[in-house]
Amino acid sequence: MNTILFRLALDIVLLYTLSYISLLPKCNAFSTSSATPQQPPFQHPASPEEAVQNQLHYYQTNQLKEVYNCCSPGNQEATGGIDEFKRQLQIPPYDLICQHDYSAVLLELRPDSGFDKLSIQEEEEEDQILDVALCLVCIRPNRKARRPFPVWYWWEMSLHRDTDSKKEQWLVDCIMPDFDDLDFESKALSIDDFMDDDDEDELTIYWDMNE
Repeated sequence: MNTILFRLALDIVLLYTLSYISLLPKCNAFSTSSATPQQPPFQHPASPEEAVQNQLHYYQTNQLKEVYNCCSPGNQEATGGIDEFKRQLQIPPYDLICQHDYSAVLLELRPDSGFDKLSIQEEEEEDQILDVALCLVCIRPNRKARRPFPVWYWWEMSLHRDTDSKKEQWLVDCIMPDFDDLDFESKALSIDDFMDDDDEDELTIYWDMNE
């Protein structure tokens, strides 16, 4: 019974999240097609979704050096090098991504009014950020993983341009697990706050408040 209530709580939060997303001005949802699509890795990713597909391909085939090369300079600097990057991939929740069985990019979010960060950057900087995006990804870990059922992650992306070569490419700034892979035992929100006094059932949603 507790499992059913817990999943119901997750569904409530998911519906709330998707309702909020539906109000955003620009978003692309991806679906299957009868035509055979081009498969990653793409030589020149033309969108955040294709760049995410490339990194997912490298994760699935355990090409961790290529995975690391898909990260933005800021991400690589914050990680502390490829050896530390590989170590972090063994720690939850990122341990579910490597050598996964299946993945799909479900949604791409872009700012509607454009991205103005370039205007505040110094012209002499070697790397310029032109645009940003978020991609929602569903991953089914391999059967030997600690959680073999599907999990969701947000890929935070940015479009970079090298000032010397003028080359532009979408790179990964960070990967954030969706609510389904957070620790739900730190704080509680009682659904009683959202129910009428006549309701007899009680459901508690546990949510990580990062404290």
